[in-house]
Amino acid sequence: MPTAPSSSPTPSKDPRTAAAVDALARDVWEAGLEESPIWCTFLGDPRGADRLDERGPAARARRHARTQAFQQRLAALPSLPATEEAGLTQRVLARHLEEALEEPTHRLWQLDVDQLFGPHLLLAQVLSLQPVGDPAALAAVVARLEGTGAWLAAWEADVREGVEARRLPARVAVERVLAQLKGLCSAPVEASPFAQPLARLPGSTSAADRAQAAARVHAAITRVVAPALARMAGFLEREVLPHARTQPGLCHVEGGAEAYRWRLRTQTTTHLTAQQVHDIGREELAGNLREIEAIARSERHVGDVRSFLAALGKDVRFRLATREQILARYRDICARMQARLPEAFGILPRRPFAVQPIEAYAEKDAPAAYYRPGPDSRPDPGVFYANTRDPETWPTYDFEALCFHEAVPGHHLQVALAQELEGLPALRRHGGFTAYVEGWAHYTERLADEMGMYSTPYDRVGMLTAQAWRAARLVVDTGLHALGWSREQAVDLLDSIRGGSPDDVRNEVDRYIVWPGQALSYKIGSRTITEVRARAKARLGARFTLAGFHDEVLRHGALPLSLLEEVLERWEPGAR
Repeated sequence: MPTAPSSSPTPSKDPRTAAAVDALARDVWEAGLEESPIWCTFLGDPRGADRLDERGPAARARRHARTQAFQQRLAALPSLPATEEAGLTQRVLARHLEEALEEPTHRLWQLDVDQLFGPHLLLAQVLSLQPVGDPAALAAVVARLEGTGAWLAAWEADVREGVEARRLPARVAVERVLAQLKGLCSAPVEASPFAQPLARLPGSTSAADRAQAAARVHAAITRVVAPALARMAGFLEREVLPHARTQPGLCHVEGGAEAYRWRLRTQTTTHLTAQQVHDIGREELAGNLREIEAIARSERHVGDVRSFLAALGKDVRFRLATREQILARYRDICARMQARLPEAFGILPRRPFAVQPIEAYAEKDAPAAYYRPGPDSRPDPGVFYANTRDPETWPTYDFEALCFHEAVPGHHLQVALAQELEGLPALRRHGGFTAYVEGWAHYTERLADEMGMYSTPYDRVGMLTAQAWRAARLVVDTGLHALGWSREQAVDLLDSIRGGSPDDVRNEVDRYIVWPGQALSYKIGSRTITEVRARAKARLGARFTLAGFHDEVLRHGALPLSLLEEVLERWEPGAR
């Protein structure tokens, strides 16, 4: 798939072309915001705060026609040199539009039963960020709640289309979502996650106004949201679960092999085949296990890597008793790294970050941790969300690598810096090329090792198991979706390199089942950054600096890996 327009054999340096490219990027971005008021709220943009995203055939047809028009505008422009930011924007746009045009052909909305980002969870997440500081803002919250019925009805129509076409979601995903829905439906309205905006009413709100706001929100939940969730649960239980597929991979769905190849391209921004990715994963995993084995020998462990990790997983030295202890440990690790960042970075973000627990309604099916950026329009911190359920099940030797990946120098540093880039279109600042974003975060786990940030050999084992985990993801994801693996095969492989909770392993496998290809981005992206860094160091010799290299990686926003390689191959320290 081409990643850059080729309408002109000689790149143009006409400033009018650069202005036209930036204008197109702005229009593409604005169209995306218009289509997704939920995304607006996540960005801190007040537009559409009373609406939910439109679903269904009419919305998809409108988006497709608009994307075609944007692509025609792009094709009419002369090609700009890739040495200019507008030239990079032109190439980013080309890839973005091509992927968007292909997406509807795979009909993945028919399989949209998702225990991680399903509409029931997305609603709660967006409400957790929605402002309620004035009457208009509160009215928008209530309107959004009242729109839940129509929104979930459109979701149901999409999934029913799949049922009728015999394109069905995986049974394990249906079971997980059903359990979530039953929990949401049984919660008292006062404790509902959909009522959480009430907790953020300004302290100056009078008792009477607070009671009136609670009455309006609770009424919308009782009258609209709760019945809509009950209908969603009933639909899944009666019409989807009896037919849901027990074979989890996309390769078992009509058209699924083609859909997975598309996901593989979009998530890795490469042309690697599933078998190539599978083989890379096997190779990387073997190398990581050899490193862990060396530590096991140095710690005088008798036995293989699996028994070493199993022993660590049972060792009470690496367990904490309370949720508060987990959060305190994470915060301490992040503070230590924050103090060391100037050693490896010349430019640091202004936006702070916070460590918070994953919400109770989502923690059961959530991974160990994840990052959420602060809204673009407000100085709110980015948030490193930590899973604190069953505190004694999380091994503490994993904590340092998790902090470095999710907070600094991983996701928070990269995303917050991208938000602060001046002169770049919003499409570039908020671009979501997963192979870059997750590749960077995974790369920083090893960077932290170079900086001597792992406190003990056991914390290095945590880093190495994280590396092995991401390598195994290449094996498992391609195994599930291209090679026909069972869920049990995937669980067994991950369990062999994990000393933590069995539930954590199953949660991860089920994440790959509902999110095909996303897990491939980490290792493919980090390998690319590491390999390009080695070439840059060899090319530049004494002129190479680690901080300079990192600043160059980060100063363009998220890029497809092929384009990132181009940028870094011609990087000259001090040049702009």
